[in-house]
Amino acid sequence: MTAGWFERATGRGSRNLAAGIACLLLTACAGPPAPTRWVKAGVDDATASREVADCRAQATAAQSKQQGINQDISATLGRNWQMSDTTRFQDRSMQQDAAGAADQVFNSCMRAKGFKREG
Repeated sequence: MTAGWFERATGRGSRNLAAGIACLLLTACAGPPAPTRWVKAGVDDATASREVADCRAQATAAQSKQQGINQDISATLGRNWQMSDTTRFQDRSMQQDAAGAADQVFNSCMRAKGFKREG
């Protein structure tokens, strides 16, 4: 009884609800990012598509490698994460790291080929 009264008396419930609604609105209003185009002077669309496909393949390979490393880490530390109730957080973090590594490989590959980001 007292805990419920304390929450209502301090307005925590209202603040938490308002914060939740604000987060939901920000998520709903933030549309997908504008697509990135890679350009290089004197390169036609077919050549650019081949170069993008090559860099995507390199990025996919890098992501697969990182996911394999992440599986090894999970096999080693997964039990500790379960006991500390951080498994979902760790899994999400490792997925984001693998995706970030793939993005970095892709961007580096495109720059190495002389392309620049547009947009």
